[in-house]
Amino acid sequence: MNSENSALTALSELRNLEASRVATEEADRAAKEESERRAREEAERRAREDAERLARQQAEEHARLHAEQEAREREERIRVQEAEARARAEQEARLREEQMRLDAQMKLAESKAKPKWPLVVVPALLITLAGGGYFAYHSYKEAQRQAAEQLEAQRQAHDEQLAAITSKLNSLDAEKQRLVDEQAQLDERLKKATSDAERAALLAEQQENERKQKETDAALAVAEKSAESSGVKRQRKPKGPAKSSSDSDGSTAEPSSGRKPIKVGDENDPLSGLK
Repeated sequence: MNSENSALTALSELRNLEASRVATEEADRAAKEESERRAREEAERRAREDAERLARQQAEEHARLHAEQEAREREERIRVQEAEARARAEQEARLREEQMRLDAQMKLAESKAKPKWPLVVVPALLITLAGGGYFAYHSYKEAQRQAAEQLEAQRQAHDEQLAAITSKLNSLDAEKQRLVDEQAQLDERLKKATSDAERAALLAEQQENERKQKETDAALAVAEKSAESSGVKRQRKPKGPAKSSSDSDGSTAEPSSGRKPIKVGDENDPLSGLK
């Protein structure tokens, strides 16, 4: 009887130990999953904060550039108007002076009763008027040329800014497509996996890929918002139906992403008409 009781006691202890081991393993697994979940949430939070900070910086930079551009254009318009006003005033002053001189000559000619005065006065008047008109026209054309040069420099600076935004968007698009392709390759490798260790490694790679895709999507959303505010429009082709598969190994396939290259310049571009 004592031997039987000892065996039962030992068996009970073994069961307790096994239950304790299973509980420990389950707790470790739950702790590991919780740690991974927190790490993903922290990465997503950092990505959101980085995206929001980038959006604020880009919005502030765009507002600053827009304000500077408006100020330069306003100053240029004022300068051209002032140059035109000065040219008109100088021409009118010369014409008045010449008129006064001609009036004096005419009075002198009349007092001397010399009928040949028109032969001198009329050509002189024509020459004076032609000279004044040429000077005014030249001044006006020079002001227009300088204004055009400044506007062209502003347009080139604006185009360079749009090109930088375009390059950023295309780079993010390429990264997104690369991650999607990599996810599809992981799906295929997961289907062909022959061991639990290989499946676990592939699933970990898929989770990391999904995290990177979320970060890229967040950065794309911020960049697209900045691009739209700067006059850059993106044309998208319709996405194909999302493919998903849930096999016994738990693998999933992400929907493919299709994007067209962005289009720079449109009716909302403030400098699109300065080609």
